[in-house]
Amino acid sequence: MMNPTAGKKAIFSAAAVIGALALSGAAWAQQAAGPAAGEFGIGIEAGQPSGATAKYWIDGDSAIDAGLGESNGNAALHADLVWHAWNAVPQPQQGKLGIYFGAGPRLEFATETEFAVRTFVGVSYWLSGHPVELFAEVGPVFQMTQGGDVYPDGAAGARFYFNWRGPGS
Repeated sequence: MMNPTAGKKAIFSAAAVIGALALSGAAWAQQAAGPAAGEFGIGIEAGQPSGATAKYWIDGDSAIDAGLGESNGNAALHADLVWHAWNAVPQPQQGKLGIYFGAGPRLEFATETEFAVRTFVGVSYWLSGHPVELFAEVGPVFQMTQGGDVYPDGAAGARFYFNWRGPGS
């Protein structure tokens, strides 16, 4: 089970990044292309869990993401189907800003392997002219084993895209 203090810190960190990205968007001047089908990125995330992250875009609005790292001192693994709403928030003059939501399985390898379903909402910002995505997400995790439980989950991070096609792709 998650340390309550760590959960509050993760939620606060994710909320701070989401707020900063949303508020800073109006100051920029050029629109980014955003993701395209087949693009693949890897990066890091900090929070619950902390570790490596990867994302594969199915099309311009949906993707599969995965993470492998540490959560509460245990190894953790998750994979999610993610839907992005690029038009749900005003776009900055530079870059591409969108909100997203998703869900998927989560495993934590403690004394006994814990299985859970994680759900989340987040914000994604693509840097203009660069193959970099910044993101922050937060949401509840529904533990299905060891008697069940619901606890908060949240992380912020960045991914670098290797096959990025750039503006106009």
